[in-house]
Amino acid sequence: MVTSKKIDIRYGSLFPWTFRFLAVLVLIAGLSQLVDRPFLSFALLLVGGFILSAAEGIVIDPTEKNYREYNSFFFLKSGAKVKYSGIEKIFVGTSKTKQQVHTAYTNNSSIFENMQFNGFLKFNDGTKIKLLSKRKKEDLINALNKIAKLLDVPVEDNTSVGESL
Repeated sequence: MVTSKKIDIRYGSLFPWTFRFLAVLVLIAGLSQLVDRPFLSFALLLVGGFILSAAEGIVIDPTEKNYREYNSFFFLKSGAKVKYSGIEKIFVGTSKTKQQVHTAYTNNSSIFENMQFNGFLKFNDGTKIKLLSKRKKEDLINALNKIAKLLDVPVEDNTSVGESL
């Protein structure tokens, strides 16, 4: 019997850090109401747990030659399996992210720009899927090298030297 070695790559949370912070506060409020108001407490714990456990990622099964991009809530994954014929490579690209932050009492705002490094998986048919994203290029390449070793494919760096912030 051949055992399937699936590679589960958790991309990240579905909610931004502000929602996750509020979810922690909701969990604390739910725990504090556990004795006095059990139904309210259960509802608050459910909402907080839902937000904190929400994640997205991809599962690659090299023996069955399929992958599944998933959304996960309460650690239950949902997503359709897609067959592939072969994997060509893993490559690194860049993107710029912009965030505009407004101050509370004035009409001023600041724009923050960051360079982000993205790792993609390219299949033989030309399909590309995003694997990981990090701000530091070295961290991303280290993580992609581990995945590439499991999939037995090369890692290609498509970024220029000036973009290695």
